[in-house]
Amino acid sequence: MSIERSSSLELYNDKICLRDMNEGDIDDYITWNTIETEWQNWDAPWEKKEKVDVEDLREKLKLRLEVEPPKSRRRFEICKLDGIHIGWVSSYYINGDTSKLAVGIDIPSERYRGEKLGKAALLLFITYKFETEDIEHIYTETWSGNHRMIKLAEKLGFQLAEKEENSISFDGQTYHGLTFKLDKTNVL
Repeated sequence: MSIERSSSLELYNDKICLRDMNEGDIDDYITWNTIETEWQNWDAPWEKKEKVDVEDLREKLKLRLEVEPPKSRRRFEICKLDGIHIGWVSSYYINGDTSKLAVGIDIPSERYRGEKLGKAALLLFITYKFETEDIEHIYTETWSGNHRMIKLAEKLGFQLAEKEENSISFDGQTYHGLTFKLDKTNVL
């Protein structure tokens, strides 16, 4: 059975395409959650699950496809311009506070890192969110052990807004929770 939405959105820049999820992405998500799992060491690794139930994940992803996306998308899939699906960007409200919209990014496969694709994707997503939401700031959250995300945030113009000292314990070490803030005037 093929699942189709009534409307699909794609955004482009010179490096990547952001698009709505499609049925062909499900196998990528299964791979990223069962085989290519290194990315989970950087995206809240203290929340990592031991084993993923593949059929449960497949069903959850199919259900996601059945829901008509909101006018202002909360997430997009990241594809290279040749169509290869390499990850996703997403947004959420920090602790449910609708005045603090945060964005995040994951590029699970290491072979697509280091090409500035993440920077291109996150900048395009941030620009989209500023254009479709009534907000003056965007946030991103990470932890002091995720040096690549810290560098990416700084390259995009984010400034450190909050540092929760020693708030994260992982792999026998303690890390700081970091919240960065970007003003709309620094992007558009």
